[in-house]
Amino acid sequence: MSISAQPTLRPQGRAEAAEQTAARLLATARQSFATQGFAHVSLDALAAEAGVTRGALHHHFQNKAGLFEAVFRAVDAEIGDELDRIYDAAGDPWHGLTACYHAYLDLALQPANARILFRDAPAVMGARAMDILMESGFATIVEELAALIAAGRIRPLDPVAAAHLLNGAVMAQALWLAGCDGGTDAQRSAAHAALAAIFDGLTVTR
Repeated sequence: MSISAQPTLRPQGRAEAAEQTAARLLATARQSFATQGFAHVSLDALAAEAGVTRGALHHHFQNKAGLFEAVFRAVDAEIGDELDRIYDAAGDPWHGLTACYHAYLDLALQPANARILFRDAPAVMGARAMDILMESGFATIVEELAALIAAGRIRPLDPVAAAHLLNGAVMAQALWLAGCDGGTDAQRSAAHAALAAIFDGLTVTR
């Protein structure tokens, strides 16, 4: 009686298995960081919940901070994908751009997102966290602003300076509201009104 050898995964199969492990860890970690906060997440418990060894966790993400940064970037990318859909649906470049900034504030302040992006990230990642958020989609925003300026839709400002202004404004509002547990309805309305005032100041009066 012979014992059949266990099948050996092909390189492609190993890559797919590794990708699935990383995705499972990322999904589990996102839920844990959102509900418990970075300081209270146990890597042993997280690995067990994801059904992997702690060694596999360290292999894919090195350490807890590395795993958190991967979650942070995934949340930022997910919001970016939603903003792309909002922009495309607007049908007008300026209306699309302004709608995206207002939507970003609402999406980023969803409790799970706000805890990761604005409450824990500055402590875990330092100033680099805000740098990553400020630079997310920045080149595209500059291009859109340049096109709007060329079309005479908004004031003839330097598009890079204008992009920094807009990104800085929405980040400051998000940090403020996240620090107030998302803010009251009145605070959120005030934040959106302030953003709208900035956009009004950029438009050309005809």
